[in-house]
Amino acid sequence: MTLLMKIQPFVQAYVQAVAAILEADVTIVDKELTRVAGTGFYEQEIGNTVSHAAFFSKIIHSGKNGIIENVQADPNCNTCEKRNYCHELANLAYPIFQNKSVEGIISIIAFQEQTRTELLKNRKKLEEFLKYMSMLIESKLDTTQAHDRLEQQVKALQETEKNWSFIGQSPKMKEAISIAGKVAKSDSTVFLRGESGTGKEIMAKMIHDLSNRRDKLMISINCAAIPENLVESELFGYEEGAFTGAKKHGAVGKFELADKSTIFLDEIGDMPLPVQTKLLRVLQENKVSRIGGTKEIPVDIRVICATNQNIEEMVAQGKFREDLYYRLNIIPIELPPLRARKEDIPLLIDYYLQYYNKKLGKSISSISPKAQQALLSYRWNGNVRELKNIMEYLANIVENNVVYLSDLPDHIRLYSADTYTDWSLEDIMADYEKRVLSSRIRAGASVEDKNKLAESLQISRATLYRKLAKYELL
Repeated sequence: MTLLMKIQPFVQAYVQAVAAILEADVTIVDKELTRVAGTGFYEQEIGNTVSHAAFFSKIIHSGKNGIIENVQADPNCNTCEKRNYCHELANLAYPIFQNKSVEGIISIIAFQEQTRTELLKNRKKLEEFLKYMSMLIESKLDTTQAHDRLEQQVKALQETEKNWSFIGQSPKMKEAISIAGKVAKSDSTVFLRGESGTGKEIMAKMIHDLSNRRDKLMISINCAAIPENLVESELFGYEEGAFTGAKKHGAVGKFELADKSTIFLDEIGDMPLPVQTKLLRVLQENKVSRIGGTKEIPVDIRVICATNQNIEEMVAQGKFREDLYYRLNIIPIELPPLRARKEDIPLLIDYYLQYYNKKLGKSISSISPKAQQALLSYRWNGNVRELKNIMEYLANIVENNVVYLSDLPDHIRLYSADTYTDWSLEDIMADYEKRVLSSRIRAGASVEDKNKLAESLQISRATLYRKLAKYELL
């Protein structure tokens, strides 16, 4: 389905309005030469392939407007089988662009001699009129395409992470989930606080999915990931010519896209002060003004924001507006770091191991006590995100059904001095020996490879084979 056909109801209403203004019939066809909309005789032809394909094909391929002044005498119509039955007398057409390619055509049609006379007389003015009419349709196509991209991103995310539920039974996490559930159906602003990787975006998605706005797409924007000079245009949009490099016809901002839905402003502490001022005004007035524009656009949005910074300290230092802070901090929710809820670590480990077993086709069933202890002792500065990444790493590299201490990355295994507590010297040396052999031998190594390894380690082949068997590395 072409983009124009996707917005067919809008286009049909559009041509009816244009036809009423011009007192002439109007039609729109897409790049596949299917009639998308029409008035008069062509209202009954919507969905059919147009008869005068040669004329419209020429416009689609050239990207230039055209005119048939006299249908019966025009060369474009000589090959048309329906020429003798055609009701048209004249046709003025203009291309509709999308990303610099012709997406379709809008045309004014004369079915009567008087209309034909007026069309030819005012051709230049009508061409200019069609130019601006096509630009308005292009703007609608831009918005539709942006929504389609966002929908595809959400579907992809949902396929990857269908379950946004938080895993854990710690009191602090239970409290955060409880507050989120209570305020989900409200329109009040939620301020999520917590270190990077604690699940703030997942919490925002959960709140949105439980809200009355769940049928609409939640719009997310990371304020720290956008260059400072582009944050305002990303949030509020801009008009054509607003600044150097601005797109033709301007662009829709995230706040407009989030109308009737939820907008999630991640890392809001990184928002520049001038943009904070405009954001405060939008939150107070529920209206957005694009950069370079004078029109105020009403928006109905629910705001969820998040930060991993000490926002109160930023307010004291003048780096964050105090009035905006109070406007946003209506319902604060604190997400605890993973080190503050260590009782949840075994549950998370099990969940993500099973997740990656299924995703990667592996069958890891358990973690050895020593490996489990090392994982529990680790500080997890990256929180749940880091733990998830480690489980993905293990699912990729572990070839057996059990994760051993030697399988863990060195920075986790050696993090705590307590890692080797109560270990005998023999156990410590065996662990190190296994790690060395694991790093030097590859799966399916040939006899020649093993002979070379024994030689490089200055041990006999029998000793190497014995140790490989001991550590299940054969």
